[in-house]
Amino acid sequence: MTQVIENFFATWGMTDSAARDAALRDCLAEEFYYVDPSAPEPITDAAALVAYVAMFTEYAPGATARVVALSETKGHNRATVEFETADGTKQYGQYMIDLDKAGKATRMIGFVGLGAPA
Repeated sequence: MTQVIENFFATWGMTDSAARDAALRDCLAEEFYYVDPSAPEPITDAAALVAYVAMFTEYAPGATARVVALSETKGHNRATVEFETADGTKQYGQYMIDLDKAGKATRMIGFVGLGAPA
């Protein structure tokens, strides 16, 4: 069921806009909520999220995103995502993700880095 999470982030490196659009939409529930530190505001519209991911692809040609760790607690998922630019620079982020009964993303909240202990 969590394959959709890996699929969602894999789309961030896709250069074929039609394929990326279809793959992204396939990951999302009809109603969803997406936010990360780079998004100017929460995104709740599929077309807006498609445009947001396309902006990443345009801003960082050759960059990829992939899930490097995934854990679950009582139906809530935490994904550690590695964003890698074409020159090999890596940045990590964590996402808290909820899926519906069909396995589609309903809520995704992203954080930069891995979090520092207090």
